Amino acid sequence: DHAPEAVRALWRETLICFVLTVGAAVLAYVLIRSDPTWYYSIIPEALAGGRDPTASAEYLRSTIYDKQKDWLLTFATFLFTHNSQVAIFSFALGFAFAVPTVMLILYNGLMIGAMMAVFAGKGLGPNFAAWLMIHGTTEFFAIFISGAAGMRIGMAVAFPGRLSRMEAAVRAGRVAATAMIGTIIMLGAAGLLEGVGRQTILDDGLRALIGLAMLGFWLAYFYVWPGWRDDRGR
Repeated sequence: DHAPEAVRALWRETLICFVLTVGAAVLAYVLIRSDPTWYYSIIPEALAGGRDPTASAEYLRSTIYDKQKDWLLTFATFLFTHNSQVAIFSFALGFAFAVPTVMLILYNGLMIGAMMAVFAGKGLGPNFAAWLMIHGTTEFFAIFISGAAGMRIGMAVAFPGRLSRMEAAVRAGRVAATAMIGTIIMLGAAGLLEGVGRQTILDDGLRALIGLAMLGFWLAYFYVWPGWRDDRGR
């Protein structure tokens, strides 16, 4: 299994994706809390599902606690599909000097911050965070790795050094494609957490705990396990 080694090799790019996402999320949060009309420039209506600055606290609460409603399952499927597409395109568009990849990562961060601003505005910030965490720590980590893979290819094309652009892209592509195997596994796990766990587990503390446990697992799998295995092999 070479996926952990490949992901570990992309740690700088992964960290950049994380920082870009957090920065964009904070920016969107601040903008929307100061002027709610910014929300409509960031979140498409299909994804909002009525969760916008005009929504009541009762309605917003129902979207994160109502159990097994058809529309809620539809929304969960839409959200998972959207995030999967972001992950795939972040990788696939990396060859264009990583510019589309960076834009996708930034936009995803803006969406997170925008949604948080809406829920926080009605006193539901921690509740929304827990609702998002149960699957989000896995799903967004997968997006970071996919973005990192795309960036690695984009930077190799833009700055090939002594290699030809094609040779540099192929070399970077081997690492990036191997890392993407890990994201496929992660997106599958996120789909289960989102489609089943998040709809049946309604306790905020348990949602957050599962999210943190999954984050710890992925960090250990990608960054601790390869080094531990190498040490054992010496």
